[in-house]
Parts: sequence; C-alpha cells; structure tokens
Amino acid sequence: MERQTTTRTSPPNTRTEISVETLFDVLSSPYRRYVLSFLSDATTPTTMGDLAYHVAAWEADTSITEIDDEDATEAEILLYHVHLPKMETIGLVDYDAESGVVEPGERIEVATDCIPASE
Repeated sequence: MERQTTTRTSPPNTRTEISVETLFDVLSSPYRRYVLSFLSDATTPTTMGDLAYHVAAWEADTSITEIDDEDATEAEILLYHVHLPKMETIGLVDYDAESGVVEPGERIEVATDCIPASE
C-alpha cells in the first residue's frame, strides 16, 4: 500500500512553521498555557507587571488582590527569563522589554487552538 502526502501551496510566512515538537514543548508548561489563554482573551495589551500578578494568582488559585508583591516578582522573573522568550521566539507572543508591554503574537492561535477550554 502506497502512502500519500499532501503539500501546502500557501505562501510562506516570514517565520518558519512551528514544529510539532516545539509546539508541544511550549504547551507542556501549564504556566505558558495560562499565559497564552490569558493573552488570547485580553482585549488590550498588558504590562509584564499585570501579567505577573495574574499568573501568580492563577498559580495560587486565588484572586490578584490576594497576591503579595514577592509572589508577583517571582512570577515576573520566570516570565522574563524563561517563558516569554520561548513563546516570543516562535511568534506566540510579542514582548517589548523596554516598555514591558506583552500582547498576543501573530501565531497565538496555533497554540490556543490546542488548549482545552477548561484551562
């Protein structure tokens, strides 16, 4: 039995396609899944500080008013050094380190389509 494959004929993006391995790696972190869900639901760009409070509240399963500055700072450090760079590299988020603004990237739907609505 012969195996058939299809080839896409759509114009190439400015970035290369996201490999399944890379997408699975990004989505393997509940932290990153939360960030992607949060940003895809946001109606305006957010700041790194606000995002850090939301992530810390999500992680502690509480409201942002219950989060202390230390927990938010810890979340911000992880976002800045680990999670945002990984997602920005493949176009899932756009992050301006100078202004601290974070917003959905041009390819965020590639990832959010894989995240269950319950997350």
